[in-house]
Amino acid sequence: MRRGHEAAAHGRVWANSYQLSRDEEKRFIADSVETIRKITGQIPIGWNAYWMRNSIHFLETLQDLGFLYHIDEPSHDEPFIVPVRGRDFVTVPYTFHMNDIVSFPFVGWDAAAYEQALRDEFDQLYEEGAHRRRMMVVSLHDRISGHAGRVRALDRFLTYAKGKQDVWFARKDEIARYVLANRAGTPVVDRGSPSATGLPGPTG
Repeated sequence: MRRGHEAAAHGRVWANSYQLSRDEEKRFIADSVETIRKITGQIPIGWNAYWMRNSIHFLETLQDLGFLYHIDEPSHDEPFIVPVRGRDFVTVPYTFHMNDIVSFPFVGWDAAAYEQALRDEFDQLYEEGAHRRRMMVVSLHDRISGHAGRVRALDRFLTYAKGKQDVWFARKDEIARYVLANRAGTPVVDRGSPSATGLPGPTG
């Protein structure tokens, strides 16, 4: 964080919370918040669940705990807003196929193919971005992407992407705050009850 990174919440322990009761899930998330606060002095405003799986009422829970956004949905290539109890809550979507856990099968890994996949994803979204807001997410783990040869492939891609005009390299909290400040240009997904849609949303 001293280098300017965001500390978002991902659970203090690597376990699911979606099978917990509503109160237990809230305590599970709050425990992660308190741990980050103790270590960094800052309160996280973004949440990422265990394998992106949450209960149907977790948006309200996150809102109660002061979060502004979550990333546990791969449904769009741009951030969007879900109204929850009369207030806006931001989704900064995830991208499964750009997660290095998926990209590195650990046997027969092809550095050139991975680098090309990153470029292809970027190029397509960059072209679409000329007409509509687009966002690319690359999810990395130090134990996977931190190896020397893999760092070089990533560095070449980032150098390539930085060579393009009008590309914003942003933290997710920055994206969420931008979305809230520019609501007029942001999709608003007004969901019904989770009991009707099967998706997280307002339960009232």
